Amino acid sequence: MTQQTPPATSRLQRTLSYIIAALVVVSLLCIAAILIGTAVGGFAQQGSGQGVWPTVFLLPLIALPAAFVLLIVLLFVAGSQRSKAAKAAKAAAAIDTKGKR
Repeated sequence: MTQQTPPATSRLQRTLSYIIAALVVVSLLCIAAILIGTAVGGFAQQGSGQGVWPTVFLLPLIALPAAFVLLIVLLFVAGSQRSKAAKAAKAAAAIDTKGKR
């Protein structure tokens, strides 16, 4: 059985992965801030339309769907790269078998 090395990830894949992770982490931190602020009572004192709260509320509403869309893009990019690698391996195997005859 031959060992296959996994294809190297491209710069685009790494960048998309880091952006997705950052968006999800920031969104989770905002959700935690909303929960903590509500539990402590700071939210009721400050009101939802003042200070930093509008940003804290709006960020997860935008960042989580954006992370989902970027995750789908990442899957397509990875799939196309694996498809190209499989085609190249198949072509190399065909050339190798012709050379051994």
